[in-house]
Amino acid sequence: MMKLLKKFLAEELHITDGKVFEDFIEYNKYLYEWNSKVNVISRKNDSIENIVLNSVYFLTKFTFNPGAKVLDIGTGGGFPGIPLKIIFPEIDITLCDSIRKKINVVDDVIKQMGLSNAEALCTRAEELKYKKKYNRKFDYVVSKSVAPLDNLFKWGRGVLNSSGVFLCVKGGDMTEEVEDLLKRNRDAEAEVIDFTFAEEYNIEEKKLVIIKIKRQIV
Repeated sequence: MMKLLKKFLAEELHITDGKVFEDFIEYNKYLYEWNSKVNVISRKNDSIENIVLNSVYFLTKFTFNPGAKVLDIGTGGGFPGIPLKIIFPEIDITLCDSIRKKINVVDDVIKQMGLSNAEALCTRAEELKYKKKYNRKFDYVVSKSVAPLDNLFKWGRGVLNSSGVFLCVKGGDMTEEVEDLLKRNRDAEAEVIDFTFAEEYNIEEKKLVIIKIKRQIV
């Protein structure tokens, strides 16, 4: 099961710790147990392999430091937040979604897998900035194809610390979205990073959009 993921972890991310792949097997198990009762991911697939690959591909060009505080907006069944936590167990991850049934699943997966410094929140992302615990507290806001860049920027800017950045996992041509973001937000700057992988991984036209907040506008 999930042989492509195992290969990707070893050959693309150079991960030699076998526990990482074992944790993905465990995550797959718990998520599919829930998915038979609550529809949190597509039932067309027999594993989470493709979803994980399309969640972590950007780690071939990006890494997280231990202790980094990360917010996953619109996490759904835990993507990309839980895969990031599995690969980088020393990060502090908060996963939020406005749909209660999905957060119930993510919360249970966190408990079943014994993931420390991981929290599941049922809330709208734009409301987090009003809570002292989360206001200006995060180093990164991550999202996987949840919403247009402009919306993500508005929802998450209030929870990023002074040097925090957005990491937006996207696919396809991002020209219009980036132009719209910069047009509507003069204090935003964006970088689009392209990725190319072997066809067997089925990771197509993927991008990482890194958005930063300008601290001074000239």
